[in-house]
Amino acid sequence: MAGVQANTARLIALFISCVLYGILLTTFVPCIRSLLLSPTEKFQLKPNHKIKYPILVASVLMFLVSSFGVVLSLQDVIDGFINYDGPGGALEFFTTVNGGWKHWIVIIEDSVQAMLGDALLIYRCYVLYDRSWRVIAIPVVNWLASCALAIVCSYREATMPEEDRLNSSAILPFLSAVALLTFTTSIVTTYLIIRRLLTIERTKDLRGPLEPHLLSRVATIFFETGLIYTLSLVASLGVYLSDSELEFVASLAMIHIIPITCNLLLIRVEGIRHPKFTGSAGSVGTSDERKFNPNAENEV
Repeated sequence: MAGVQANTARLIALFISCVLYGILLTTFVPCIRSLLLSPTEKFQLKPNHKIKYPILVASVLMFLVSSFGVVLSLQDVIDGFINYDGPGGALEFFTTVNGGWKHWIVIIEDSVQAMLGDALLIYRCYVLYDRSWRVIAIPVVNWLASCALAIVCSYREATMPEEDRLNSSAILPFLSAVALLTFTTSIVTTYLIIRRLLTIERTKDLRGPLEPHLLSRVATIFFETGLIYTLSLVASLGVYLSDSELEFVASLAMIHIIPITCNLLLIRVEGIRHPKFTGSAGSVGTSDERKFNPNAENEV
C-alpha cells in the first residue's frame, strides 16, 4: 500500500470519511439527547445542574470539526477530479498543484480532535477523583506538551513548500511526538479511571447506594472504548511512519474516530445507569480523597 498515489488516496479518504461521518451522526444524536433531555420525561430538558456542560461543548465542537472535514474532503476531490483541467490530471493536482490552506488544515483538525478527546478523558478522571489535581498532574502535563507540539506541527505544515507532503521530514517528528504523547495520556488516564471505579466497586462503604457490579460494567466500557481509540492511534502512527500517501487517509479517519469513541462512551454509560446511581449518597463523605464523589455521575 506504500505505492498508493495521491489521487487514489484522496478518493479512499473521501469514502472512509463519509462512512465514519455516517457512524458519527448515528452516535451524535443520541449523545446530545442523553446530555440535554430527561431520561424519564419525553422532550423535557434536564435541570441545569444535571447537564454536563463541558462534555456537551466538547461533543458539539468535535462534531463541527468532523463536519468541516467531510465538506473539505469533498471539495478537495471535486477540485482535483472535476474542476482542474491542467496537464497531469488529478494526480498532478494533488502532487504539486494542490496547495494553500486546504493542503494542511487536516493536520489542525486532527490535532483539535485529539486535544478535545484527551481533555474530556482527563476531565472525567478529575471528577471521579473528587477534583484532585494531584491525580491528573501527569496527564495534564502530557496534554499541554501535546498542545504545544500540535501548534508547532500545524505552523510548520502551514509554512512548508506546497509540493511537500504531510509526512515530510519536517513534519514527521512532530506528528510522531504528538501521537506518542496522546497515546500515553490515553493509557494513563484510562488506567486511573478504571482503577478508581474498581476500587469503589470493591469497597462497600465507598460504593454507598450504587448497584453492585454497576461500576465494573462502566469500567469495562471505558476499557473497550479506550482500546478502540488506542488501536486507531497506533495504526495511524504506523501509517505516518510508513511514508505512504495513506497517511492523509489516516488523518481524516482519526478526525471522525475520536468523536465517535467519545459519543459511544457516553451513550453506553448512560444506557446502563440505574436509578440508584442518582440517589443520595449522603452517608458517603467527600473529604477523603478515596471516597466517591456523589455528584460525579452528573459530570462524567
